[in-house]
Amino acid sequence: MTRALSAFLLLFVLTALCAAAQAAEAEASGNSDDSINALLGQASQAVRSETYRGILVYLREGQLDTLRVIHRMQGGLEQERLVSLTGQPREVIRRGGVVTSILPNSEVVLISRRKHDGLLGSVVQFSADRMREHYRVSDMGQRRLSDRVGRLVSIEPLDGYRYGYRMLIDDKTYLPLKLDLVSDGNVLEQLMFTQIEFPESINDSEFEPGYDIHGFRVIKHEAVQVEDKPVPEDAWKPTDLPPGFELAEDGVRRVTESGYVRQMLFTDGVATVSAFVAPAGLRKPLQGATTMGAVNAYGHVVGETQITVVGEVPARTVKRIAENLVRETQSADSNGSP
Repeated sequence: MTRALSAFLLLFVLTALCAAAQAAEAEASGNSDDSINALLGQASQAVRSETYRGILVYLREGQLDTLRVIHRMQGGLEQERLVSLTGQPREVIRRGGVVTSILPNSEVVLISRRKHDGLLGSVVQFSADRMREHYRVSDMGQRRLSDRVGRLVSIEPLDGYRYGYRMLIDDKTYLPLKLDLVSDGNVLEQLMFTQIEFPESINDSEFEPGYDIHGFRVIKHEAVQVEDKPVPEDAWKPTDLPPGFELAEDGVRRVTESGYVRQMLFTDGVATVSAFVAPAGLRKPLQGATTMGAVNAYGHVVGETQITVVGEVPARTVKRIAENLVRETQSADSNGSP
């Protein structure tokens, strides 16, 4: 996932007063930083471990999509099935790291392998210990949604290199019932359960395709298969990253029989950004900035290399990372010069 959201609730004066009263009550009750850290850690775990089914709405750029969601963790294997209830029919089934996307109108099945995926995959990446260096985390008190009570946590950025989040965490299961991606007080993206239940178990049949895919064209994306191939000596490396962002993953992925792409994943403990370094001729070059909802991308070509950086972060963040990826040999020459 990583997925973008826009303004949804009108805050009347009475609502604001209630929120202020709840926040004051939460502060008076002695909620500590440690308790919020523990709550965020439990939410991160619940995203993967809880068994649930429900109806979820996804709002971005004024467009509302409705999905049926089925999820379970059984025998150490995480499974998830998403079925679109609005717009073009589509279905996504995830079994561990294997993701199968079914497009019935096109009679196409896409099979790929992804890490850190899933409907609420971004929450899994949250690091409560790291986030306080660049975010202000606040307990906003209890709220009610879908006939359940949860605690609202605000994660507000301290600079312009990241977005903020508001997460409503269920009191009993710790699953996020609602997740807002926020910039300057505006909701860019929103995920919200309108119905949800937590059965003890879910039958295997509920994770089977809802369409007869016999005869559909099957496309396997080999680009996501990490190769046992060493990074070349002249590999690119990041320099002068935005504050708080660190290199979390680094690998080489095959996109054609002879073509490879280097992929780097950066995170500040909350937001994640991907950088792709590839031969310039593999795909149509991306030059400059582009935006789709909360997702920003920046690309430029250096010699015969295309650099593309993508993430749910402000435009300045992807641009800074892209413009500060250099070859290690170039960096060494620069450091050694007088």
